[in-house]
Amino acid sequence: MNIALRIVLLIWVVGYLFASCAPILNGHLILGTLAVFGGIVFFIPWLVGIFALWFLIQATNRPR
Repeated sequence: MNIALRIVLLIWVVGYLFASCAPILNGHLILGTLAVFGGIVFFIPWLVGIFALWFLIQATNRPR
């Protein structure tokens, strides 16, 4: 379960960055501008998701 949560966290981080930055890097200024503003709006929920996934990863981590 821990490995699956780590993969979800990786997809969560990379997916957000890709969705908010890829259009402007490809030269689509109108779509890129909308994506950047959408990225700003969804930044706080994205951070909450990161902390929730981090907590779940720590909770399912095997004790050493």
